[in-house]
Amino acid sequence: MESFVSFACENAHSAHWIFFLLLMLAGLSLPISEDIILLTGGAIASTCIPDETLHLFLWIYAGCWISAWETYWIGRYFGPKLYDIRWFRHIITPERIHRLHHYYEKFGVFTFIIGRFIPGGVRNALFMTAGLGKMPFLKFILRDGFACCISASTIFSIGYTFGANYKTIVHYVAKYNEIAAILVVSIAVLAIAFIYWRSSRKKKSSLS
Repeated sequence: MESFVSFACENAHSAHWIFFLLLMLAGLSLPISEDIILLTGGAIASTCIPDETLHLFLWIYAGCWISAWETYWIGRYFGPKLYDIRWFRHIITPERIHRLHHYYEKFGVFTFIIGRFIPGGVRNALFMTAGLGKMPFLKFILRDGFACCISASTIFSIGYTFGANYKTIVHYVAKYNEIAAILVVSIAVLAIAFIYWRSSRKKKSSLS
């Protein structure tokens, strides 16, 4: 990460393009952390190119927002075909998509605000679910654009404020990503176990 920051500082005139392209790749579900990009961008803005802070942030914000469109259209374009992919078959089902779509409609933009702060691939899964659930694209980009503004400005500001200590911040963010991913998987396993236990109990009740 230190070498990446040094490279970005040495090429400060092109830093906005570097971050934007990395975020476009992240939207294709490649293992690139949006949070670390935002923190690093803030750190570079405060330590290397303070005069270009707003310019850099706007490009990074655009990258975060537009990359979500990629994920949305992956879900929207491929649709049920994703169920044939082994990984998605264990995560996404038609019934779950229907429930999540209802969840989006019920809680609206708050779903995106919370989802934007959840790392470990959960963020992209939410966007893909919106596409699979056929959420209107205009509604998607408006709601997510507002949520993205909140999360991007918050995380970028943290990187900017503590720019001199960006290594420590990035270390804890990476650790947070791992912990968050473990928590999400654990909750999913518990939910599946509970559903299985409840269905088994119903079957026993109907037999008796």
